[in-house]
Amino acid sequence: MLSQRLLLITEMIIKAEPTADIGADHGELPKFLVENQLVPRVIASELGDGPYLRLLAGLKDSPCREQIEVRQGNGLTVLKPGEVVNVVIAGLGGDAIVKILSRDWQEAASFKRFVFQPMSRPGSLRRELSQKGWPILEERLVEENGRLFVAISTSPGSNPYRLSALEIDMGPLLLRSDNALRTRYLKSYLQKYRQAYSGLLKAGTILDVSVLDEYHSKIKELEAILR
Repeated sequence: MLSQRLLLITEMIIKAEPTADIGADHGELPKFLVENQLVPRVIASELGDGPYLRLLAGLKDSPCREQIEVRQGNGLTVLKPGEVVNVVIAGLGGDAIVKILSRDWQEAASFKRFVFQPMSRPGSLRRELSQKGWPILEERLVEENGRLFVAISTSPGSNPYRLSALEIDMGPLLLRSDNALRTRYLKSYLQKYRQAYSGLLKAGTILDVSVLDEYHSKIKELEAILR
């Protein structure tokens, strides 16, 4: 059975369209997508020799193996422009995802739907998407093994927009969502902000007062939302 966080991704892609899974690990997502006839074919990729061989091994027993093409290479370089409709990048940090997109924004814009699942620093990704004018279509939360994961879907665009500091960190849609996990998600960030704020005060060597002010205003804003 597919993990909860990967299952979430299957709900966010455009169904019945060719899909790429960049950094496909053991190939669980590609297998699930084709075996359940959610998409006609998947291009699955890994960069290093070890992960690439693991991916091949993970796929070898799939009854739909001929619908999954395995490629070795870096990020989107394994794809031809417009070759697939959906691109999934899960399990990497937000900075690494930005790096993959930044290699060639023009080529990245040839794909219709992206679904990201950043394991860390999702704010870096949201900031970059807003500056490039790629709208955030959907943001969803899922819990797995006691940890909360975020999934973000977007499409290429060209109208830059502004996100507040809080929206960059937590997601403009998640801040306003009625997801059952939302309160826990907000409280986890509030705790992080409070710890960082008191850590800066204790250190007593604040190089930039604006950093302190930003934490303070994020704390007040979050407290108001939670009330």
